[in-house]
Amino acid sequence: YIVYTAHWDHLGRAGPQSGDIYPGAVDNATGVAGLLVLAQSFKRTLPPPDRTIVFLALTGEESGLLGSAFYVENPIFPLSDTVADINMDTLHVGGPTRDVTVIGFGQSELEGYVRDAAALQGRELHADPHPEAGVYFRSDNFSFAKAGVPALYVMAGIDDSARGPAFGQAQLDDYYAHRYHQTGDRYTEEWDVRGMVEDLTLYYRVGMRLAQTRRFPNWFTTSEFRAARERSRDSSSD
Repeated sequence: YIVYTAHWDHLGRAGPQSGDIYPGAVDNATGVAGLLVLAQSFKRTLPPPDRTIVFLALTGEESGLLGSAFYVENPIFPLSDTVADINMDTLHVGGPTRDVTVIGFGQSELEGYVRDAAALQGRELHADPHPEAGVYFRSDNFSFAKAGVPALYVMAGIDDSARGPAFGQAQLDDYYAHRYHQTGDRYTEEWDVRGMVEDLTLYYRVGMRLAQTRRFPNWFTTSEFRAARERSRDSSSD
């Protein structure tokens, strides 16, 4: 099983005033939209993938990864047979980029799959420039990782294809300053969804490659999650 995840809710209301809600348009309605598009794409893929593809929309992410934690504790599909979790916690709405950022870089062999898929798009793979923020440990992928399932969290980089990295960084800074986890995270017609489509193509290719092999990618030997994976896989073969 290959699992794609995104979380569908935010934090509800910011106050008692009518309409004073957290819309969560980027974080994470974009991820759920991507989840649906990928489901449609895999459904139309012929011949169908050799492995089962699971599309899981989770709740309670903003309140402590509650939905993903519940699923991992009560999995529909055995975690020992789950090849990977590909998590989409926001998609890029600022146009195509020349790079791809791996959140939690250096954790698993899944990064090789991303590197190959990015190369097909003429894009480079970069590590998260701010690992001290601990984003990998604050998204739904972390619940899967703790259970041993190799969990991938990648997103568009900042090197805007038309205007360069300074423009891309300014876009990102503006989002975090004025919309992230705020009531201003709303859809606007200024979104450039070409970058989103580019990233969804990358996610699709990674999942399809995983679905066309019997191999189970593992965590790197330096990863704190590797032991949990090895215990899980060993128990499944008993």
